[in-house]
Amino acid sequence: MVEDRLQQAKEAALAGFRDMGAGHLNCAQAVVRFAAIVLGADQDSVVLARYFGGGITRMGQVCGALSGAAMSLGLRDHFLALSWPDGASPDTEKLQQMFRRFEAEFGALTCGALVGYGIGTQQGYERFKADDKYVSCEGYVSWACDHLHEILLTQA
Repeated sequence: MVEDRLQQAKEAALAGFRDMGAGHLNCAQAVVRFAAIVLGADQDSVVLARYFGGGITRMGQVCGALSGAAMSLGLRDHFLALSWPDGASPDTEKLQQMFRRFEAEFGALTCGALVGYGIGTQQGYERFKADDKYVSCEGYVSWACDHLHEILLTQA
């Protein structure tokens, strides 16, 4: 039931990430799609994450899967009309913990350090894809979905 829904959402997110055609989702968009499906929100919300792939506009900054996780909590808060009197979500600490676990497991938080390429240029991006480093990003998306659902479903 819940596990089935989570697995289906994750499979849909990864399918969009793997699609190299018109349905392609970048790493951030794939995680937002996962959240949208889990929440029953509009899947078109993935457009919000369009410029967060590749470490924000392919600049190699924060991993897009992590950026997508942060945006997913904002989507959840909007979709469920969650707010806090002082404006500070208790999920901020949970998200920080998720980022720390990611860094401990993969050794970095930035796309550039994770993939080992400067993908901010077309040449660097093409080299990154040609060397099949892009495949490693699927693992980051999968990991983010696996860890994000714990926060998404607890609702602070």
